[in-house]
Amino acid sequence: MNIALKCDKITMKFGGLTAVNEFSAEIREHMIFGLIGPNGAGKTTAFNVITGNLKPTSGDVNFFGKSIVGLKPYKIVSMGMARTFQNIRLFSNLTVLENILTGFHHKLQYNIVDTVLRTPRYYKHEKEMRNTARELLKSVGLLDKADLKASGLPYGERREVEIARALATGPKLLLLDEPAAGMNPQETLNLMYFIQEVKESFNLTVFLIEHDMKFVMNLCETIAVLDHGVKIAEGNPEEIQKNPDVIRAYLGDIDA
Repeated sequence: MNIALKCDKITMKFGGLTAVNEFSAEIREHMIFGLIGPNGAGKTTAFNVITGNLKPTSGDVNFFGKSIVGLKPYKIVSMGMARTFQNIRLFSNLTVLENILTGFHHKLQYNIVDTVLRTPRYYKHEKEMRNTARELLKSVGLLDKADLKASGLPYGERREVEIARALATGPKLLLLDEPAAGMNPQETLNLMYFIQEVKESFNLTVFLIEHDMKFVMNLCETIAVLDHGVKIAEGNPEEIQKNPDVIRAYLGDIDA
């Protein structure tokens, strides 16, 4: 099976602080891979390097065999990588449909002149995008929410809309930064099923950061663990749960 994402000894330093230290991982195509660790372990920093928001101090990131270090985030998105953030970043005053349409921005086939003059090309592509956005919402079970303001949705559904907007970019790899943060148990369970469904429906590879251990253990095939920027373990959920280094990282040294 192809390797969707390969992180090769990624190191990210901020002055004298090493936030991520030689992090390596290979994520196979069509798998769900989890990255966990205590607060401040370097998980989001690793995501920021992978998505082009930070340029690593050293190391390389390969996306389907091509190095993407140094590329701008919008370029990486156009190659097929999409990301959500821990804090939901929807446009609250826009409808669900309008939020999804923002995900098509990099695919626009008309220019500013078409927009100002409302040319036939503008109307043609606007109609096509709206139809595509509605089809996307239908495929993820959110079509009935299309004309509602994003601000009026329950928290769990807002997260689903954010993921749907990421899907609008046409990704091959979807990165989710703590998708279950702030959710109650039922919302978390619904989200788990939602991620599994979109992964299968859209033929995706999923790479996620999460603090909810039950969520991670039930969803991910392989899990890597960071502690103080260093990967201390990688394996399937059962192996991670039993790993003494992982237990020590979360609970402290009980023999001390």
